[in-house]
Amino acid sequence: MKRIVSKGPADYFYLKVSLEFTEDDIEVDVLLFKAIIVKALLTMYGETGTAMTVDVLKYNEDRKEAILRVHHSGFSKLWSALTLFGYYSQKQCAFRVHQVSSCLMALAFNSRQHMVHAN
Repeated sequence: MKRIVSKGPADYFYLKVSLEFTEDDIEVDVLLFKAIIVKALLTMYGETGTAMTVDVLKYNEDRKEAILRVHHSGFSKLWSALTLFGYYSQKQCAFRVHQVSSCLMALAFNSRQHMVHAN
């Protein structure tokens, strides 16, 4: 049996991100979350930024946290647009990128938040 190992670039990258507003009472559903991402891309890169496909794979409305999928060619553009975005509807906000991986399964566990319990 022949083993094949691919060392080429990954097709997609996955990001675990959250959105924080300075005001706590702002509710953001998945459609608004996606619209804010598109606005960040538009602000940073114009119309070419909005042509990039960004998929929201999972969204937690309580924490305003999502897992995003983006093609490898748009990965750095998405990350920079989210990092530099600061206002939506005249309200100060910030995206926080918690984890990044070329493998979706890697986002299932965060070793930095894992607690080891001694018996």
